[in-house]
Amino acid sequence: MLAPLENRSLIEREPAGAERVVQLEAENLALKQALRQARQRQKRSTTLHARKLGEQRSEIARLETLCRQYRNRIDELESGQAIVELGQQLMTLKHANEQLLAAAQRVWYLDKTICAAHRECERLARERDTLARRLCDDASALHN
Repeated sequence: MLAPLENRSLIEREPAGAERVVQLEAENLALKQALRQARQRQKRSTTLHARKLGEQRSEIARLETLCRQYRNRIDELESGQAIVELGQQLMTLKHANEQLLAAAQRVWYLDKTICAAHRECERLARERDTLARRLCDDASALHN
């Protein structure tokens, strides 16, 4: 920006001084407008940079949280606690599996027992029917 003229009359006394004053005022106005535009661009740029900075800070915070979670998981794995927990789960599942195998064996045995009982019921029913027929035949023979 141009410094204000201390003695405007000196320029005005020169030949073509009035034109020079108009020219200087026009340059001054153009510089003021350029300065205003530069300040607006800088303000927009600063706002944009501030927004980007905020986004980057949020991303850094998210990544730091994720890093802490991973570090805790690594520490847990390195401590052997995860192996101990897996061993406990394995033992629990092994016990449950043994119980299921025992139950399956009982079911198989009960199924075989039921099949044998069913066959025995069929045999007894046939024997009953045979005896009933004999009785009917003997009763018919006595009445004839």
